[in-house]
Amino acid sequence: MGTPETRREQMLDLARQWRESGVKAPTFAQEHGVTPWTLYYWRQRLDGAGPKRRRRPARRAQLAPVHVVPEPALGADGLEILLASGDRLRASSAVSAETLRGVLQALRARC
Repeated sequence: MGTPETRREQMLDLARQWRESGVKAPTFAQEHGVTPWTLYYWRQRLDGAGPKRRRRPARRAQLAPVHVVPEPALGADGLEILLASGDRLRASSAVSAETLRGVLQALRARC
């Protein structure tokens, strides 16, 4: 197949041939062993436009403030989570991850 540059030139040449032929893309593509989308892609490259991509609108991430609480306020084995809504969750290390996850989901659903 050759180098990428050789392949690029071959495909641009194929796009030129297609454009000059007046034949519909599916027919031309089938005759030359490529897909119609390949022809469309290289036609865009030939025209200098490059491939067009749709951009998704940027979504802004919502960050929750985090407050580090000194360990003595919670005891030696505690955890405190302060949610953006102002809700505060305190738990000991004896609480299972499953229970903590359930409580957090319930708090999120309420917000």
